[in-house]
Amino acid sequence: MKIDINNRKFKIAAVISGVVLVIAIALVSPIFYVQEVVVQGNNRVTDSEIRASLALSSTSNILFFNTDDARRRVMSNLYIGNVTFRRSLPGRLYVTVFERRPSAYVEHPPGTFLFLDEYGRVIDVRPYLIEALPLLEGLQFTRWQLGEILEVPDETDFAAVVHYTQLLITHDLIHRITHMNVSDPSNIRILVNYIEFHVGSVSDADTKVRTIAAMLDEIPDRLRGFVDLQEVRSEYFFELLQ
Repeated sequence: MKIDINNRKFKIAAVISGVVLVIAIALVSPIFYVQEVVVQGNNRVTDSEIRASLALSSTSNILFFNTDDARRRVMSNLYIGNVTFRRSLPGRLYVTVFERRPSAYVEHPPGTFLFLDEYGRVIDVRPYLIEALPLLEGLQFTRWQLGEILEVPDETDFAAVVHYTQLLITHDLIHRITHMNVSDPSNIRILVNYIEFHVGSVSDADTKVRTIAAMLDEIPDRLRGFVDLQEVRSEYFFELLQ
């Protein structure tokens, strides 16, 4: 059996040429231009801000859209923790963002507020407060930088503060807390309006936060006092202050 090598080479070359031609057509064909961008998952960052960071033109080709470069541009906004992309041919691009949320403030220096996410990362700096969130009092840190977690002398103590913050988010209390005094991580105090809850250390933190949520539904507004929650008990006493 004889094999025509020249004919085989011709067929391979023809296939390669066909593939190259298809790619060339795809590069210039308006069919594969990005015609629609669907933004999902955002709340704080607007659709228009996200679309602008994609740097798309009227002739951007969806097949050759560089997701790595786009991800870096989108995530330059510190309120965005991650972003994913999905192509739907011929011309629709889905952009799903996962936002970081402000969870607490630190004042440093006086009159400047660092906005922290639930992990203690600085995601914004402003000279004023923009929403109801706890102000962390007495938090010791050695250095801060936008986009980075605070550098602290004692990571264990900081972990306790972060853990309480995350629990307050989980139990939908974060926007009701006005202050958290964390100068002594073994005696953390949470202030809600005029009521101070002494929660102590991180031990049984979830139970303590659940108890705060339950008690807030029972205590009348504008009463001043404190509750000792440092130890988990079956009964707690609300002590009124004059």
